[in-house]
Amino acid sequence: MAVTMVAAFTGCGDSKKPAASDTEDTSNKEIEAADYYASVQKNAEIYKKYITLGEYKGIEVTVDRSGLEVTDDDVESNINSMLNQFSTTEEIKEGVTAIGDDIILDYSGKKDGVAFSGGTATDASYTIGSGMFISDLDNGLAGLTIGQEYDIPCRFPDDYTSADLAGQDVVFTVKVTAKTKTVLPELTDAWVAEKNQDLGFESDVTTVEGLRKATREYLKNYSSSSFSANKFGTALDTIIKNSTINGYPEAEVASLIDVYKNNVKSSYETYASYYESMGISSYEDYLKNAMNCSSEEEFDEVAKEAVHEYLEEKMVITIIAAENNLAVTADEINELGEQWAADYGYNNYQEILDAYTKEMNAEVGFEVLSQKVQDFVNENAKEVTE
Repeated sequence: MAVTMVAAFTGCGDSKKPAASDTEDTSNKEIEAADYYASVQKNAEIYKKYITLGEYKGIEVTVDRSGLEVTDDDVESNINSMLNQFSTTEEIKEGVTAIGDDIILDYSGKKDGVAFSGGTATDASYTIGSGMFISDLDNGLAGLTIGQEYDIPCRFPDDYTSADLAGQDVVFTVKVTAKTKTVLPELTDAWVAEKNQDLGFESDVTTVEGLRKATREYLKNYSSSSFSANKFGTALDTIIKNSTINGYPEAEVASLIDVYKNNVKSSYETYASYYESMGISSYEDYLKNAMNCSSEEEFDEVAKEAVHEYLEEKMVITIIAAENNLAVTADEINELGEQWAADYGYNNYQEILDAYTKEMNAEVGFEVLSQKVQDFVNENAKEVTE
């Protein structure tokens, strides 16, 4: 959601910034599901020291309802995506490559006769013309005979992410070992009956027409959900813009900044090999190229700004819920928790709590709370059609 910050801390001595204390710590803590809504009411009173809400009932929201219509093409496109989930790949080991071909290749890049980091791979998959390789290499892969080895002279762009390679002339030795072709299963009643539960449908969806009907219903629900979320996002932006913000709870800011930074670093470490193939060989390079941060200090500011934006939304949602008695029950938290468990491969919600502590009750609870506030704000908003 786009968020405009009305006001922020201006310095350590800002007289508008309330002093933080242990009793005003709104960070997530281990909590029983039954106690979650009491914490919402407590936190709402604390948040009111930092933000005075603008009007949130009856605000005008510009909406676009065109996306709510589900067409026959939408249904067939979605079913085609389902078929793709069960596709097989056929390898073609003769012929000549062309733009648009999916290929398997071996390649080795050398600068002045010496291999450079991230420039060598075996059995790599690539789509010619996708632009994922530098343009000279991408263009050079068209028109090659499968099974033959070629040297392709290339120049890296002047603004390439790796300073060692930017603007440099290199040679890639490549061999396309095969073209690949995707083969879809035939859409039949028997196939639907066999795959219905794998596709997320009930066992009574056993025919092609039944699949089309169930798919249309799914797309209608998805479109309606997306419309409601977009409407609320627009409304939330307006509420925040019309609110007065004079600070943020320090303990929660510090906690969320740690979470944000840890998540960014974890993401880099998870995909480090991929980033290295793109010329990003260190975490510092990642911050510079992916996060546009030239230093840790600059990254700290990015993290703080992201946390402030999140907290503006959280404070608004929490206060609206408390002022309008939008309570969250333990049953609602446990129900969504079980859904999360199923979605993420756990046997039950208790396994999530065991792995991540009872802080998850606050995470799940806030999801339930946000949905209730979304419904409340949307019901009270005045729609203006584009």
